[in-house]
Amino acid sequence: MQSTMQRSFAAGELAPALHARADQVKYTTGLRRCRNMIVRREGGVENRAGLRFVEALKDATDDHWLLRYEGVEEGESILIEAGNGYLRFYQDGARLEVSGVVAYNGATAYVQGDLASSGGVNYYAKAATTGNAPPNATYWYPLTGVIYEIPHGFGAHQFNWVQSGNVITLTHGEAPPAELVYSAPTSWIIRPITTAPSMPAPANLVVAQGTPGPGSLIASYVVTAAKAETYEESLVSNTDTTTGAPQLGTAIAPNVLTWDAVPGAVEYYVYADNAQNGKFGYIGTAPSNSFNDTGLVPDVAITPPIARVLFAGAGSYPNNAAYYQQRRFFARTGLVPDGIWSSRIGFPSNFAISSPLQDDDALTFRLMGNKQNAIQALLGLKSLIVLTTAGEWSVGIPKQALTPSDIPTDQETYLGAHDKKPVAVGNGILYIQARGSIVNELKYDQQVEGLAGRDLTVFASHLFEGYTLNRIDYAQTPQACLWAPRGDGTLLGLTYLPEQDVWGWHRHDTGAAGVFEDVCVVAEEGGDVAYFIVKRTINGSDVRYLERLETRFIREDHFAEDAFFVDSGLTYNGTPANVISGLEHLEGERVAILADGAVISDGSSATYVVTAGAVTLPADAEVVHVGLPIAYAEMELLDLDVAGSSLRDKVKRVGAVTVLLHKSARTFTAGPTDEDLSPYELQEYDEVADLFTGQVSINLTSRFNDYGRVLIRQTDPLPLTVLGVIPMLELGG
Repeated sequence: MQSTMQRSFAAGELAPALHARADQVKYTTGLRRCRNMIVRREGGVENRAGLRFVEALKDATDDHWLLRYEGVEEGESILIEAGNGYLRFYQDGARLEVSGVVAYNGATAYVQGDLASSGGVNYYAKAATTGNAPPNATYWYPLTGVIYEIPHGFGAHQFNWVQSGNVITLTHGEAPPAELVYSAPTSWIIRPITTAPSMPAPANLVVAQGTPGPGSLIASYVVTAAKAETYEESLVSNTDTTTGAPQLGTAIAPNVLTWDAVPGAVEYYVYADNAQNGKFGYIGTAPSNSFNDTGLVPDVAITPPIARVLFAGAGSYPNNAAYYQQRRFFARTGLVPDGIWSSRIGFPSNFAISSPLQDDDALTFRLMGNKQNAIQALLGLKSLIVLTTAGEWSVGIPKQALTPSDIPTDQETYLGAHDKKPVAVGNGILYIQARGSIVNELKYDQQVEGLAGRDLTVFASHLFEGYTLNRIDYAQTPQACLWAPRGDGTLLGLTYLPEQDVWGWHRHDTGAAGVFEDVCVVAEEGGDVAYFIVKRTINGSDVRYLERLETRFIREDHFAEDAFFVDSGLTYNGTPANVISGLEHLEGERVAILADGAVISDGSSATYVVTAGAVTLPADAEVVHVGLPIAYAEMELLDLDVAGSSLRDKVKRVGAVTVLLHKSARTFTAGPTDEDLSPYELQEYDEVADLFTGQVSINLTSRFNDYGRVLIRQTDPLPLTVLGVIPMLELGG
């Protein structure tokens, strides 16, 4: 008998088409099966933690999706549930609710976002109003009890979103773009996006002409206002023109301009047209709302802003948005699928231009390629990355500003992208390729002096063939994992550390006919947390739940509290009790139970079925985790093979296996196949609730075969981390 050792599983689950490639490094670090286990960044594998039940979605339809708001401080981020016409909000795994809502008062001037109660119902103000009492649907939106909720105008369309500061830009080609603006966890508004300057234009410009004298020119004037702090320039005022005998102003008898002061203006810019050719040029700056023109010569190289009304009708609504170089970009309308529009520098809603064009003016351009390049996504990196149906483009040159006269566009690859939101990881992008079944990596590569792509699914192609992906999102900590719900409801995970060239896939499923539909990762205190929309069949009916992937971190001496390895689960933590209630969301389901660190049920027994929203334990317990069993967490080694040897064509028998564990419970089984599994036999002095680190050995029930595989399975709701596996091998002829 001889031993061999697999020291890493960093390649994750490998496709059957690669099971003969023992010459590949991926083979030596790969698995035949990696189900409900996560590849650790160090190379080991661990069973995934459970999914904690957060709330049922507002309804059970499939018109739901998730987005996030990233807060300024750690722990301030918010998860947002979007549905047909509404948004709900969650923080740290709890739904946000309102309290102390004041009764409606007909004399109060309400503004959008205010709350008022009337007739026992809480209402959200959709628009400013005085005297229009709830339930007037023009001004008021009813809440469900105390659940904080606001309406949106996208209906059931799953809008795209991107955040900058406290503003989330929402876009969909079938509806006008909008901004979701955060003020506090239960204070949000949605406002339409305009493409004009935010500073109002001066009004009531009047010119008092100086003393008439000899001359042949008539002077016309306009004025703009500059906003305090930002100096954003408004559109022009009304035009006023000198009258009477033609005369320009002089030092002795200037033309005196006055206009209404604009609140918030720090100064004003005056433009004149003294040739009457319709071209206004800059003649000076006024610190207040008056100006004397003494015959100044207009500088027609500096002209007032020209208004542009964009995204104003069907066919012209943008589908995508991004921020890059202090500009907000929009892309792809129904009429111009390859079109891109950007704001002026520093002013995300100002799309004005000048004549002649200035470097900080808004941009408008199209991608001119060899195919139809309908834009699927935008993302700012070293340049503006534009993903289209026909390829991947870079717009701009790193560290060089885009200007109306210099918009370099290069098609970097011809792979094409799906319309699902990409994610930025380090200095690269991960996105779903066209047709929806490949995850591609896009990074700057010095060898090609541009962007280079890499297919990250090639070694696990069996997980993608015949399927599409619903969405991807990336959790940087604790395990650097990309999550990807598949079209059939299976959850795929990719442990991805590009700087170490580590990438390995694993797959996950969940009970009660669970279907993973969407994912969103939110930064919370201590790490990145993945939330999922999961469709389940409970008590014969379809439901949709929001569930939160728990952390696997188990504090010293807190095993009972922290070992959460059940799905759609809840925790009771209180005085000793044997009836655990509040489980109505799992009515009629068999459940796994961990009580005070001891396994009461692995979910296979009909004794523990939720009835009337509760289960009864055999004895009182203080800390109880109850939920659907994870059936199963398991890993299976590839066929025993070594490149350059004759090992593959010999029959083999693995009579025993040594498993290197890290902070694990020793309650797992192992064997050559699913049907021949042997449990690790705990010694009398072993504690199940101990977090054991070290190696354990199991004698297996096995026969000679062609493969020499080892399967390790965890059926209990307890932690299992495997750092290495040492099969004890006998070879036959």
